[in-house]
Amino acid sequence: MKKTTLRTQRLQPGGALIARRALLAAGAAIALSSGSTAFAQAVELKVSHYVPTSHTIHQELLRWADDMDKKSNGRLKITVYPASQMGPITRQYDLARTGVADIAYFLHGATPGRFPLTELAQLPYVFNPEAGGMLQKPVSSAEASALVTGLASQLDKEYEGTKLLMVVAQPNLSLMFNKASVHQPADMKGMRLRHNGPLAAKMIEALGASPAAVSPVELADALEKGTVKGMVFNYEAGQAFQMGSAVTSVTELNFSAVTLGLAMNEKKYESLPADLRKLIDDSMGVEAARRMGGKFDEAEAAGRRYLVDKKVEIIVPNADEVQAFRAPLKPVVEQTIEAVQAKGLPARKFYDDLRARVNAVKR
Repeated sequence: MKKTTLRTQRLQPGGALIARRALLAAGAAIALSSGSTAFAQAVELKVSHYVPTSHTIHQELLRWADDMDKKSNGRLKITVYPASQMGPITRQYDLARTGVADIAYFLHGATPGRFPLTELAQLPYVFNPEAGGMLQKPVSSAEASALVTGLASQLDKEYEGTKLLMVVAQPNLSLMFNKASVHQPADMKGMRLRHNGPLAAKMIEALGASPAAVSPVELADALEKGTVKGMVFNYEAGQAFQMGSAVTSVTELNFSAVTLGLAMNEKKYESLPADLRKLIDDSMGVEAARRMGGKFDEAEAAGRRYLVDKKVEIIVPNADEVQAFRAPLKPVVEQTIEAVQAKGLPARKFYDDLRARVNAVKR
Protein backbone atom coordinates (compact mmCIF):
# COMPACT_ATOMS: atom_id res chain seq x y z
CA MET A 1 0.00 0.00 0.00
CA LYS A 2 1.37 3.41 -0.92
CA LYS A 3 2.03 5.57 2.12
CA THR A 4 0.54 9.05 2.15
CA THR A 5 2.91 11.72 3.37
CA LEU A 6 1.71 15.02 4.82
CA ARG A 7 3.90 17.94 3.84
CA THR A 8 4.12 21.33 5.45
CA GLN A 9 4.61 24.16 2.98
CA ARG A 10 6.56 27.23 4.13
CA LEU A 11 4.65 30.46 3.51
CA GLN A 12 6.24 33.44 1.85
CA PRO A 13 6.45 36.74 3.82
CA GLY A 14 2.88 38.00 4.43
CA GLY A 15 1.53 34.63 3.42
CA ALA A 16 0.11 33.89 6.88
CA LEU A 17 -2.09 37.00 6.74
CA ILE A 18 -3.22 36.20 3.21
CA ALA A 19 -4.02 32.63 4.17
CA ARG A 20 -5.98 33.75 7.24
CA ARG A 21 -8.06 36.17 5.19
CA ALA A 22 -8.73 33.46 2.64
CA LEU A 23 -9.89 31.08 5.33
CA LEU A 24 -12.23 33.70 6.84
CA ALA A 25 -13.67 34.53 3.43
CA ALA A 26 -14.20 30.88 2.66
CA GLY A 27 -15.87 30.35 6.04
CA ALA A 28 -18.22 33.28 5.47
CA ALA A 29 -19.13 31.99 2.03
CA ILE A 30 -19.89 28.54 3.41
CA ALA A 31 -22.05 30.05 6.20
CA LEU A 32 -24.08 32.10 3.75
CA SER A 33 -24.51 29.27 1.27
CA SER A 34 -25.66 26.91 4.01
CA GLY A 35 -28.34 29.34 5.20
CA SER A 36 -26.64 30.10 8.51
CA THR A 37 -28.41 32.82 10.47
CA ALA A 38 -25.75 33.37 13.08
CA PHE A 39 -25.08 36.92 11.87
CA ALA A 40 -28.58 37.67 10.54
CA GLN A 41 -30.08 40.95 11.69
CA ALA A 42 -33.22 40.73 13.83
CA VAL A 43 -36.52 41.65 12.18
CA GLU A 44 -38.84 43.89 14.16
CA LEU A 45 -42.62 43.83 13.67
CA LYS A 46 -45.21 46.23 15.11
CA VAL A 47 -48.61 44.80 16.04
CA SER A 48 -51.55 47.14 16.69
CA HIS A 49 -54.93 46.54 18.32
CA TYR A 50 -57.63 48.57 20.07
CA VAL A 51 -58.42 46.77 23.34
CA PRO A 52 -56.91 47.36 26.80
CA THR A 53 -53.95 45.40 28.13
CA SER A 54 -56.21 43.29 30.36
CA HIS A 55 -58.09 41.89 27.36
CA THR A 56 -57.79 38.34 26.02
CA ILE A 57 -56.58 39.61 22.65
CA HIS A 58 -53.66 41.51 24.15
CA GLN A 59 -52.57 38.62 26.34
CA GLU A 60 -52.64 36.19 23.42
CA LEU A 61 -50.65 38.52 21.17
CA LEU A 62 -48.02 38.91 23.89
CA ARG A 63 -47.82 35.12 24.20
CA TRP A 64 -47.42 34.81 20.42
CA ALA A 65 -44.70 37.49 20.33
CA ASP A 66 -42.75 35.67 23.03
CA ASP A 67 -43.18 32.36 21.20
CA MET A 68 -41.89 33.86 17.92
CA ASP A 69 -38.89 35.36 19.72
CA LYS A 70 -37.92 31.99 21.21
CA LYS A 71 -38.51 29.93 18.07
CA SER A 72 -36.52 32.36 15.91
CA ASN A 73 -33.63 32.49 18.40
CA GLY A 74 -34.23 36.19 18.84
CA ARG A 75 -34.38 37.02 15.11
CA LEU A 76 -38.09 37.91 15.11
CA LYS A 77 -38.92 40.69 17.55
CA ILE A 78 -42.59 41.61 17.87
CA THR A 79 -43.84 44.65 19.79
CA VAL A 80 -47.55 44.91 20.61
CA TYR A 81 -49.19 48.35 20.76
CA PRO A 82 -52.52 48.09 22.66
CA ALA A 83 -55.50 50.36 23.31
CA SER A 84 -55.49 52.20 19.95
CA GLN A 85 -52.02 53.66 20.55
CA MET A 86 -51.35 53.55 16.81
CA GLY A 87 -54.82 54.58 15.69
CA PRO A 88 -58.56 54.40 16.50
CA ILE A 89 -60.64 51.25 16.23
CA THR A 90 -61.96 52.28 12.80
CA ARG A 91 -58.41 52.55 11.43
CA GLN A 92 -56.91 49.31 12.72
CA TYR A 93 -57.12 47.33 9.49
CA ASP A 94 -55.78 50.21 7.41
CA LEU A 95 -52.80 50.51 9.73
CA ALA A 96 -51.70 47.09 8.50
CA ARG A 97 -52.79 47.65 4.89
CA THR A 98 -50.78 50.86 4.55
CA GLY A 99 -47.79 49.59 6.51
CA VAL A 100 -48.06 52.01 9.43
CA ALA A 101 -48.28 48.82 11.49
CA ASP A 102 -46.97 45.50 10.27
CA ILE A 103 -49.85 43.52 11.78
CA ALA A 104 -53.23 44.61 13.13
CA TYR A 105 -56.07 42.98 15.04
CA PHE A 106 -59.35 44.59 14.02
CA LEU A 107 -63.10 44.40 14.47
CA HIS A 108 -65.10 43.91 11.26
CA GLY A 109 -68.05 45.71 12.82
CA ALA A 110 -65.95 48.89 13.12
CA THR A 111 -65.92 49.22 9.32
CA PRO A 112 -69.34 47.91 8.22
CA GLY A 113 -69.57 47.01 4.55
CA ARG A 114 -65.80 46.86 4.13
CA PHE A 115 -65.69 43.05 4.27
CA PRO A 116 -69.09 41.94 2.91
CA LEU A 117 -68.20 38.25 2.51
CA THR A 118 -66.64 37.94 5.95
CA GLU A 119 -69.63 39.72 7.47
CA LEU A 120 -71.88 36.89 6.30
CA ALA A 121 -70.48 35.02 9.31
CA GLN A 122 -72.50 37.48 11.42
CA LEU A 123 -75.84 36.43 9.92
CA PRO A 124 -78.54 35.12 12.27
CA TYR A 125 -77.96 31.56 13.50
CA VAL A 126 -75.20 30.84 10.97
CA PHE A 127 -73.22 28.93 13.64
CA ASN A 128 -76.20 26.98 15.02
CA PRO A 129 -76.30 23.41 13.66
CA GLU A 130 -79.71 22.30 12.44
CA ALA A 131 -81.21 18.86 12.93
CA GLY A 132 -84.72 17.91 11.84
CA GLY A 133 -85.53 21.55 11.12
CA MET A 134 -84.66 22.56 14.67
CA LEU A 135 -81.71 24.76 15.62
CA GLN A 136 -79.18 23.51 18.14
CA LYS A 137 -76.88 25.49 20.40
CA PRO A 138 -74.12 27.26 18.46
CA VAL A 139 -70.69 25.76 18.08
CA SER A 140 -68.02 27.18 20.38
CA SER A 141 -65.98 30.28 19.56
CA ALA A 142 -62.99 27.97 19.16
CA GLU A 143 -64.81 25.90 16.53
CA ALA A 144 -66.45 28.89 14.82
CA SER A 145 -63.10 30.66 14.50
CA ALA A 146 -61.48 27.56 13.02
CA LEU A 147 -64.33 27.13 10.53
CA VAL A 148 -64.19 30.69 9.17
CA THR A 149 -60.39 30.74 9.05
CA GLY A 150 -60.57 27.47 7.12
CA LEU A 151 -62.49 29.34 4.41
CA ALA A 152 -59.94 32.19 4.25
CA SER A 153 -59.03 31.39 0.63
CA GLN A 154 -62.54 32.52 -0.36
CA LEU A 155 -61.99 35.85 1.42
CA ASP A 156 -58.58 36.86 0.03
CA LYS A 157 -59.88 39.58 -2.30
CA GLU A 158 -61.42 41.44 0.64
CA TYR A 159 -58.00 41.79 2.24
CA GLU A 160 -56.00 43.07 -0.73
CA GLY A 161 -52.65 44.44 0.36
CA THR A 162 -52.55 42.23 3.44
CA LYS A 163 -52.15 38.59 4.35
CA LEU A 164 -55.08 37.35 6.43
CA LEU A 165 -53.62 35.39 9.34
CA MET A 166 -56.86 34.39 11.08
CA VAL A 167 -60.50 35.24 11.66
CA VAL A 168 -62.04 34.96 15.12
CA ALA A 169 -65.80 34.44 15.48
CA GLN A 170 -67.77 34.68 18.73
CA PRO A 171 -71.21 33.19 17.96
CA ASN A 172 -72.82 34.08 21.28
CA LEU A 173 -74.56 37.42 20.89
CA SER A 174 -77.81 37.59 22.83
CA LEU A 175 -80.30 40.24 23.96
CA MET A 176 -79.82 42.07 27.26
CA PHE A 177 -82.47 44.28 28.87
CA ASN A 178 -82.64 46.80 31.68
CA LYS A 179 -86.12 45.90 33.01
CA ALA A 180 -88.18 43.66 30.77
CA SER A 181 -88.15 39.84 30.63
CA VAL A 182 -88.30 38.89 26.95
CA HIS A 183 -89.46 35.42 25.90
CA GLN A 184 -90.63 36.18 22.37
CA PRO A 185 -90.29 38.95 19.76
CA ALA A 186 -93.68 40.40 20.70
CA ASP A 187 -92.23 41.31 24.11
CA MET A 188 -89.78 43.67 22.37
CA LYS A 189 -92.31 45.69 20.39
CA GLY A 190 -91.55 49.42 20.51
CA MET A 191 -88.29 49.07 22.47
CA ARG A 192 -85.16 51.00 21.51
CA LEU A 193 -82.24 48.58 21.49
CA ARG A 194 -78.56 49.31 21.01
CA HIS A 195 -77.05 47.60 17.95
CA ASN A 196 -73.41 46.86 17.08
CA GLY A 197 -73.61 47.46 13.34
CA PRO A 198 -75.93 47.63 10.29
CA LEU A 199 -76.70 43.91 10.27
CA ALA A 200 -77.67 43.88 13.96
CA ALA A 201 -79.81 46.97 13.28
CA LYS A 202 -81.70 45.04 10.58
CA MET A 203 -82.17 42.13 12.96
CA ILE A 204 -83.59 44.40 15.67
CA GLU A 205 -86.04 45.91 13.21
CA ALA A 206 -87.10 42.48 11.98
CA LEU A 207 -87.86 41.52 15.61
CA GLY A 208 -90.14 44.53 16.01
CA ALA A 209 -87.87 46.88 17.98
CA SER A 210 -86.07 50.10 17.03
CA PRO A 211 -82.27 50.13 16.62
CA ALA A 212 -80.20 52.80 18.36
CA ALA A 213 -76.50 53.61 17.99
CA VAL A 214 -74.83 53.93 21.39
CA SER A 215 -71.12 53.66 22.22
CA PRO A 216 -70.33 50.73 24.55
CA VAL A 217 -68.75 53.11 27.09
CA GLU A 218 -72.01 55.11 27.23
CA LEU A 219 -74.32 52.11 27.28
CA ALA A 220 -74.63 51.51 31.02
CA ASP A 221 -75.67 55.13 31.53
CA ALA A 222 -78.16 54.95 28.65
CA LEU A 223 -79.72 51.80 30.11
CA GLU A 224 -80.02 53.29 33.59
CA LYS A 225 -81.60 56.46 32.19
CA GLY A 226 -83.96 54.41 30.01
CA THR A 227 -82.98 56.05 26.71
CA VAL A 228 -82.48 52.50 25.47
CA LYS A 229 -84.15 49.39 26.89
CA GLY A 230 -81.57 46.82 25.91
CA MET A 231 -78.89 45.78 23.46
CA VAL A 232 -77.32 43.06 21.34
CA PHE A 233 -74.39 41.95 23.51
CA ASN A 234 -72.50 38.92 24.75
CA TYR A 235 -71.53 37.92 28.27
CA GLU A 236 -67.86 38.72 27.83
CA ALA A 237 -68.70 42.30 26.87
CA GLY A 238 -71.24 42.47 29.69
CA GLN A 239 -68.47 41.87 32.18
CA ALA A 240 -65.87 43.98 30.37
CA PHE A 241 -68.18 47.00 30.41
CA GLN A 242 -69.50 46.25 33.91
CA MET A 243 -73.18 45.86 32.99
CA GLY A 244 -74.08 44.04 36.21
CA SER A 245 -76.02 46.96 37.66
CA ALA A 246 -77.51 48.18 34.37
CA VAL A 247 -78.93 44.87 33.10
CA THR A 248 -81.75 42.93 34.77
CA SER A 249 -82.34 40.11 32.25
CA VAL A 250 -80.72 38.31 29.34
CA THR A 251 -82.58 36.41 26.63
CA GLU A 252 -79.90 33.87 25.75
CA LEU A 253 -80.35 33.52 22.00
CA ASN A 254 -76.76 33.03 20.80
CA PHE A 255 -78.14 34.13 17.46
CA SER A 256 -75.33 36.15 15.89
CA ALA A 257 -71.56 36.48 15.94
CA VAL A 258 -68.91 39.11 16.44
CA THR A 259 -66.05 38.65 13.97
CA LEU A 260 -62.49 39.94 14.22
CA GLY A 261 -59.42 39.56 12.05
CA LEU A 262 -55.64 39.51 12.29
CA ALA A 263 -53.86 40.68 9.12
CA MET A 264 -50.27 41.43 8.11
CA ASN A 265 -49.01 43.94 5.57
CA GLU A 266 -48.37 41.87 2.45
CA LYS A 267 -45.17 43.65 1.38
CA LYS A 268 -43.70 43.30 4.85
CA TYR A 269 -44.55 39.61 4.90
CA GLU A 270 -42.94 39.04 1.49
CA SER A 271 -39.81 40.92 2.59
CA LEU A 272 -39.10 38.46 5.40
CA PRO A 273 -36.59 35.63 5.04
CA ALA A 274 -38.26 32.39 4.00
CA ASP A 275 -37.69 30.72 7.36
CA LEU A 276 -39.36 33.59 9.26
CA ARG A 277 -42.32 33.57 6.87
CA LYS A 278 -42.69 29.85 7.55
CA LEU A 279 -42.48 30.48 11.29
CA ILE A 280 -45.37 32.94 11.06
CA ASP A 281 -47.36 30.66 8.74
CA ASP A 282 -46.96 27.71 11.09
CA SER A 283 -48.11 29.78 14.08
CA MET A 284 -51.23 31.14 12.37
CA GLY A 285 -54.19 29.75 10.47
CA VAL A 286 -56.88 27.35 11.63
CA GLU A 287 -55.28 26.08 14.84
CA ALA A 288 -54.27 29.57 15.97
CA ALA A 289 -57.84 30.73 15.39
CA ARG A 290 -59.11 27.76 17.38
CA ARG A 291 -56.79 28.69 20.25
CA MET A 292 -57.82 32.35 20.23
CA GLY A 293 -61.50 31.38 20.01
CA GLY A 294 -61.00 29.07 22.97
CA LYS A 295 -59.79 32.00 25.03
CA PHE A 296 -63.00 33.83 24.18
CA ASP A 297 -65.01 30.79 25.26
CA GLU A 298 -63.34 31.02 28.66
CA ALA A 299 -64.06 34.75 28.86
CA GLU A 300 -67.69 34.21 27.83
CA ALA A 301 -68.20 31.64 30.59
CA ALA A 302 -66.67 34.03 33.12
CA GLY A 303 -68.93 36.84 31.89
CA ARG A 304 -72.02 34.69 32.34
CA ARG A 305 -70.99 33.85 35.90
CA TYR A 306 -70.44 37.54 36.55
CA LEU A 307 -74.01 38.45 35.53
CA VAL A 308 -75.47 35.50 37.44
CA ASP A 309 -73.62 36.68 40.54
CA LYS A 310 -75.16 40.11 39.97
CA LYS A 311 -78.63 38.47 40.14
CA VAL A 312 -79.37 39.06 36.47
CA GLU A 313 -82.17 36.81 35.19
CA ILE A 314 -81.00 34.42 32.44
CA ILE A 315 -83.83 33.35 30.12
CA VAL A 316 -83.04 30.31 27.97
CA PRO A 317 -85.78 30.05 25.29
CA ASN A 318 -87.31 26.67 24.60
CA ALA A 319 -87.43 25.20 21.07
CA ASP A 320 -90.71 26.92 20.15
CA GLU A 321 -89.45 30.28 21.40
CA VAL A 322 -86.22 29.89 19.41
CA GLN A 323 -88.28 29.30 16.27
CA ALA A 324 -90.33 32.41 17.06
CA PHE A 325 -87.16 34.50 17.01
CA ARG A 326 -85.75 32.72 13.97
CA ALA A 327 -88.76 33.11 11.68
CA PRO A 328 -88.67 36.93 11.29
CA LEU A 329 -84.90 36.82 10.84
CA LYS A 330 -84.90 34.45 7.85
CA PRO A 331 -85.64 37.28 5.37
CA VAL A 332 -82.63 39.18 6.74
CA VAL A 333 -80.42 36.21 5.86
CA GLU A 334 -81.70 35.93 2.29
CA GLN A 335 -81.72 39.68 1.63
CA THR A 336 -78.15 40.06 2.87
CA ILE A 337 -76.85 37.15 0.79
CA GLU A 338 -78.59 38.48 -2.32
CA ALA A 339 -77.21 42.00 -1.77
CA VAL A 340 -73.62 40.71 -1.48
CA GLN A 341 -74.12 38.36 -4.44
CA ALA A 342 -75.29 41.35 -6.51
CA LYS A 343 -71.84 42.90 -6.00
CA GLY A 344 -70.32 40.03 -7.94
CA LEU A 345 -69.11 38.22 -4.84
CA PRO A 346 -69.68 34.48 -4.18
CA ALA A 347 -71.93 35.10 -1.20
CA ARG A 348 -74.13 32.04 -1.64
CA LYS A 349 -71.14 29.71 -1.94
CA PHE A 350 -69.43 31.12 1.14
CA TYR A 351 -72.60 30.98 3.23
CA ASP A 352 -73.50 27.45 2.10
CA ASP A 353 -69.94 26.22 2.67
CA LEU A 354 -69.90 27.69 6.16
CA ARG A 355 -73.29 26.23 7.04
CA ALA A 356 -72.23 22.81 5.74
CA ARG A 357 -69.13 22.89 7.94
CA VAL A 358 -71.14 23.98 10.96
CA ASN A 359 -73.59 21.13 10.48
CA ALA A 360 -70.70 18.67 10.12
CA VAL A 361 -69.17 19.57 13.49
CA LYS A 362 -69.27 16.65 15.89
CA ARG A 363 -70.89 17.64 19.18
